[in-house]
Amino acid sequence: MLAGTYPVLGLSSAPVTIVEFGDFQCTICGAWFHSQEPQLLQGLIETGRAKLAWRDFDYLGPDSIVASEAAYAAEQQGKFWQYYNLLYSNQGIINSGWASRENLVQFAYQLGLNMREFNASLQSNKYLQLVTSNYNLAISLGVTSAPTFFVMGPDGKTIMIVGDQPYSVFQTAVDSLAGG
Repeated sequence: MLAGTYPVLGLSSAPVTIVEFGDFQCTICGAWFHSQEPQLLQGLIETGRAKLAWRDFDYLGPDSIVASEAAYAAEQQGKFWQYYNLLYSNQGIINSGWASRENLVQFAYQLGLNMREFNASLQSNKYLQLVTSNYNLAISLGVTSAPTFFVMGPDGKTIMIVGDQPYSVFQTAVDSLAGG
């Protein structure tokens, strides 16, 4: 599930990995980002108990795909998670144009990215194959909606969590996989 390129937040030595399949246009993903992710970061990621990996599951249309491509272009410059935060903080109505190329370029500018490099990546669709591959992986794993999380323990045991679940659900999953 983690083969290939994917952004990770947290210590590489963390015993548990939480893989998030999300769509930057998904309002439920946005709600989880605002309400539960801060607790997850503070309680599990910053403490070294788990790390968070991102895989896009772009099922809501072309704006989703270009937003993911832009996030990977930011990752190329070491700013994936900052860009991820900007996308969810500025999320608009699905396919309303909030994730237009113009706005995505503006977000990159706000982060101080090398704009020549960012624009070249975005215009070339450099990350389209990765976005497509992540989508196909999600489908093969039984993902039907976002956000969907796979919490993976050090022994390979995995717990699937679907939807805008509270922090306690993640804490329980991590505790059971990491041994308390």
